[in-house]
Amino acid sequence: MPRPARSLHPLALAVLMACAAMPSHAAQPSSPNADVSAARSFSIPAGDLSQVLNTFSEQAGLALAFDPALTRGKRSPGLQGQYGTDEAIARLLSGSGLRATALSANRYRIETAPEAVEGSLELQATTISGASRLEAATGPVTGYVATRGLSATKTDTALIETPQSISVVTKDQMKAQGAENLSQMLRYSAAVVPETRGSTASRLDMLSIRGFSPALYLDGLRMPDNRDAAPQKDVFDLERVEVLRGPASVLYGQASPSGVVNMVSKLPTETPFHEIGLTYGTFNKKRTTFDFGGPIDDLGVYSYRLSGLYDDADGQIEHTETRRQSLASAFTWRPDEDTSLTLLANLQSDPKGASYGSMPAYGSVVKSPTGRHIDFDFYDGEKNFEKSDREYHAVGYLFEHHLNDVWTLRQNARYLRSEGVYRSIYNGWGTLQPDYRTSERATIATDVNLDSYTIDNQMQANFDTGPLQHTLLLGADYQNTSTDTKAGYGIGPTLDIFDPVYGSPVEVPAFTESSTQRDQQKGLYLQEQLKWDKWVLLMGGRYDWAESSNSSTNLTSSTKTRSSADSEAFTGRLGLVYLFDNGLAPYISYSESFEPQSGTGLGGALFDPTEGTQYELGIKYQPPGSNSFITAAIFDLRRSNVLSQDPNGNLCNGAVCQVQTGEVQSRGFELEGKASLNDNLDITAAYAYLDNRVTKSSNVVNVTSGIIGDAPGPDLTTKGTTAPAIPRHTASAWVDYTVHDGQLKGAGVGGGARYVGASWGDEANTLKVPDYTLFDAAVHYDIPNISNAMDNLRLALNVTNLANNWSTLRRATPTHGAGTARNALCRRVLRIGGETG
Repeated sequence: MPRPARSLHPLALAVLMACAAMPSHAAQPSSPNADVSAARSFSIPAGDLSQVLNTFSEQAGLALAFDPALTRGKRSPGLQGQYGTDEAIARLLSGSGLRATALSANRYRIETAPEAVEGSLELQATTISGASRLEAATGPVTGYVATRGLSATKTDTALIETPQSISVVTKDQMKAQGAENLSQMLRYSAAVVPETRGSTASRLDMLSIRGFSPALYLDGLRMPDNRDAAPQKDVFDLERVEVLRGPASVLYGQASPSGVVNMVSKLPTETPFHEIGLTYGTFNKKRTTFDFGGPIDDLGVYSYRLSGLYDDADGQIEHTETRRQSLASAFTWRPDEDTSLTLLANLQSDPKGASYGSMPAYGSVVKSPTGRHIDFDFYDGEKNFEKSDREYHAVGYLFEHHLNDVWTLRQNARYLRSEGVYRSIYNGWGTLQPDYRTSERATIATDVNLDSYTIDNQMQANFDTGPLQHTLLLGADYQNTSTDTKAGYGIGPTLDIFDPVYGSPVEVPAFTESSTQRDQQKGLYLQEQLKWDKWVLLMGGRYDWAESSNSSTNLTSSTKTRSSADSEAFTGRLGLVYLFDNGLAPYISYSESFEPQSGTGLGGALFDPTEGTQYELGIKYQPPGSNSFITAAIFDLRRSNVLSQDPNGNLCNGAVCQVQTGEVQSRGFELEGKASLNDNLDITAAYAYLDNRVTKSSNVVNVTSGIIGDAPGPDLTTKGTTAPAIPRHTASAWVDYTVHDGQLKGAGVGGGARYVGASWGDEANTLKVPDYTLFDAAVHYDIPNISNAMDNLRLALNVTNLANNWSTLRRATPTHGAGTARNALCRRVLRIGGETG
């Protein structure tokens, strides 16, 4: 007999009305409350105790807490059949010498059982002391607080035992804040400045950490970088994002000293679920998504994950559009408890890439003599000429095999192919005619094909020698990227920046150059994580061989040029943590990085790589009994061997050349905290102070007005300056509250604020971009069991930049990029079956 339809709460109707009143937005999932004590069916094979408990936690919808040392080397008989929660846990822990203690209705602590009652289940109130939530470093996290990570050590390690600053943005946080790209996911992270070219250039992930641009990784493997063809992984396909701050070459090879941003893909789940989403929003936004997963067979040997999306919207900038189609799949084969192979594939097409344009300084951040201001949606291009068409596909795998109780073998690999076609007419270097309103424009055309292959081999050993616990990691990785580019450049018609008239004919520039760039890296690394009592020592070293070659042809003169560069480098890391019983963990660390440079100096000698060094002192706090995590750090980060102009010509025998005497220093303080309290309240807050400056340089820059015909300005030294778009102060806070009882059950609200301090808009630090504060808000409502066909429906409305503060401008003079205007998204997400997606 059909179940009668359930009437909607007034709040749900209000959210529905808000979504219907505009091109708005779709929803996010959240599990309905369940009676965890009721008997349910379990199918968990015997195996490693930690893995078995992880599977049980997922199937039962419970949070478990334990010290990983308690389960090391222990096995569980598994569980088959119908059981209540208490009996199920008792059977899983049978013969392990452990017991479970209830902390709340859906949270348990695993601890050593008294000898007299070995294997029994004792349920009584207590608090967690020195325990960590049952969580895998690549798996889902309930709420905002992740306690384990992979990026800092390439091993599944507790964040509190990692002597370096690291943050994790979970899928729950991403959904609550309505983030749809990587920069948006990291807006509330300490010391991260997202959207450094303006948020309208959303087709690229451009950000800085501690004053430098970081390398981007997906599942621990580097993503290639290229303006016109670099793939941009859609965050809908991600489980979490980890931010490792500071040099990380000891594990990843060549990179800037800023750190690593590692995106973690969604992987197959052991619980079936199906999720469909629909989003409407401002700028005619339309987005549909689906996410399916679960076991394929009854024994769980095969499991899968399949997600996809279609996204179409007008750009914030007039006359621009964005469009994306994506399909991502993951298939896991687990023939036994010791072996797993996950195959990954992704196909993504971005036929329309919005705007990469900019606006002149005059009329935006500098007052124009005309007394007028450039419109916020100013477009410096031509709709009928511009094109940004990018398509990429990738295939790879994650393989793991436990050879015995000590050794584990892992191999991760990916092949990626990306193609980009780019045509643009743009505000040429920010130059204006003497009337302060007529913009000179330039044209560009590129065709880029990019191929990248990456493989990482790891051998991990876990063993004890007396009181010492060892986690030893040996690795060898290889990267090979080939980029073929054809490019042409030209001059376009002028444009009135205050009263633009579009439609002027624009000629596509002929290709004038063709080039092939090949980059290879081979690396060997060794790492030891040594634990003795409450001390944790992390040390590691790596040796890299990097090769780069370029072959280019001038298509006009048929002139060919070739160049190549080889470099080698050793990098290391050393860190120490002390774990207090009260949850405090002070640490100190030293880390290094290197990054090859192209070109030659005195006598034709190849330039040495830049070197990064960092000293960091910090403290982490994981309060016992509380699902929260707080970190604070001070750091001194330096990048040396930076290219600088020959100050007097003598070093290069009177010729103009560069020497490696430059240095950039970033010193600062960071504070970040996350908490998910009582299943109702989720909080994240961050603050960062950064003193970034050029400490050694003989470079000078000419300060120009950007007005054609003006006399050249003075030459100013860059020594003592701060890089453009790097604010000294940043702060953010976000709070989300959900009601789980009463008539408002399922309703929730969220809100946040982001402060970005003043920054410089040019290399000489003569143009200051003012500070600004942005406010974000959200309201959501979960409706469980609305009909026979629905297990859960979530309605959510997210609004970013609530006050429509348009003065969010970035980039170096004489051009600037606009920040995000007020944007509202209404999401509807339906989950069918299962408790997690």
